[in-house]
Amino acid sequence: MHGMVLLAGLAMSLLGADAPKGKPVRIIQAREVTPAGEVVEVLVWDSDERWHVRGEKLPFTGKVLDKIFGREHETNYLKGLRHGPYVIIHRNGVTAAQGIFRQDKRVKHREWDTKGGQIELDGWNFDGTPKQPAPKK
Repeated sequence: MHGMVLLAGLAMSLLGADAPKGKPVRIIQAREVTPAGEVVEVLVWDSDERWHVRGEKLPFTGKVLDKIFGREHETNYLKGLRHGPYVIIHRNGVTAAQGIFRQDKRVKHREWDTKGGQIELDGWNFDGTPKQPAPKK
């Protein structure tokens, strides 16, 4: 529960300018369980190359919450593309990863181990910005 409160607070603080003005943010779960016990994905990739809530014509705008393998994920979408902050929380409540998408492209990304130590990543600087490729010789 603490992780979800942290997720919501972080996303709301980071979302800021990307939130549709005057409208509440729509929040959905990534998966649903049918009465027969079948797990179905709520978001589906459509022919317009955008994510839609199953059965809806318009691309999804809002926040998707998911809990898989004990980790909590929160990702923001705008007009069917990942856009805005995302965060992943380890089972123990420590942030596992966070970053920002712009028009479905990851523009910032950082990761931490289960004790909160930041992990060095090949393609990303510690501040979350992409590493520049080494100049060709």
